[in-house]
Amino acid sequence: MKKVLLICCLFLNLGFAKEYKLLNTPSEDFYPNLNTKTCNVNCLFEFLESGLYLSFLSEFLEQGNEFLTNVYAKLVNSVTDFDANLQKITSVKLAIILPEKTLKSYSNTIINSSIAYLLRQRAEIKVKVFLIGTEESSKVNEVLQRIENQNYEYVVAGFTLKGVNELVNYNGKLKIFIPSIHKNNTNITNPNIYFGSIDYDAQITKLLSKANENIAIFSDNSALSNNLNSRILAFNKAKIYRIEDEKLNFAKLLYSQGTLNNASIFFNTPLIKTALTSSQLRVYNLEPFVLLSTQINYNPSFLSLTQQGDRKKFIIANSINNNDDNLSYLNALFHQNINYNWIAYATSIGVDYFYTKFLNKKTKSIFEENFENSQILYKVRLMKTEKASFEELNE
Repeated sequence: MKKVLLICCLFLNLGFAKEYKLLNTPSEDFYPNLNTKTCNVNCLFEFLESGLYLSFLSEFLEQGNEFLTNVYAKLVNSVTDFDANLQKITSVKLAIILPEKTLKSYSNTIINSSIAYLLRQRAEIKVKVFLIGTEESSKVNEVLQRIENQNYEYVVAGFTLKGVNELVNYNGKLKIFIPSIHKNNTNITNPNIYFGSIDYDAQITKLLSKANENIAIFSDNSALSNNLNSRILAFNKAKIYRIEDEKLNFAKLLYSQGTLNNASIFFNTPLIKTALTSSQLRVYNLEPFVLLSTQINYNPSFLSLTQQGDRKKFIIANSINNNDDNLSYLNALFHQNINYNWIAYATSIGVDYFYTKFLNKKTKSIFEENFENSQILYKVRLMKTEKASFEELNE
């Protein structure tokens, strides 16, 4: 606990951290938004004025305010400057690469979960965050060279597919873990590049085992939704209902393409739209066979946003299985729930793998998952939501 308290003291010494500026480039929507609220500029200033620096880090999202952006960059490398402030001088180092303009709030998730894990293990490791803004080839290659020149050996990289594609021909000495991508989506064969994304194909296959032949999909035309649509269609024929506007005409939507009675409906939509649409099924007296969702709707807010009757037939796939209360607590200090946030969970497993397999072999892993062919192998559990909590479905 003393180490956790000491972290807060690091924020007082901002003058020694390098200043970074975020680049104003388009972002890509690859991952579900786990937050139902956004902390605006006033909210962020309130955190700073109140000295709630961990809250500021966990809630920060680039909003065009140069002052807040620079404070964020300084805080990031203050809280991760372990060797000077918390630990003995050590040659063991971990680099974190973040295209923060692309990943948005998931940059915070990767940083926070890495720190929480190392605190959980009391690891004497120097951590440094390298903010690169975007994933252009020149930026990725330059930061990898810079990290090698600074004698790092282990890297956590929050890349999308664009950044990962820059590693296809990488033959350097670094061991790189990418929590945000599944290896099946790449052409990379380098055994020193590891992947941590959940397996949506495995989740869809398991969900389809509970479906009938009448498959329907609710989609909102986002990159993630379209990706999931194509994966389902690779397994089964399905009718797609698109939900694109905030003002939804449910009568037209639910009846324009035929009845949804006795259909197995996949919700490839973000949490708010999933809750809103599922409630309308009862309003229009529709009786689906089953309601299905991958990890994108496995969120405690789902339980408060839906009524028990609306989620009676819901089954949600989940690949998170954290059993370490100390790790949960430390993540909670950073205002994130590792039991529901799969990026945080995947990052923790990756850092754990580097730590227990290479950096401190006397330490036992705190996770059940293993790596297979450089990819985390997850167990898929199906969750029911009839009561006020998620419960594993008895198969």
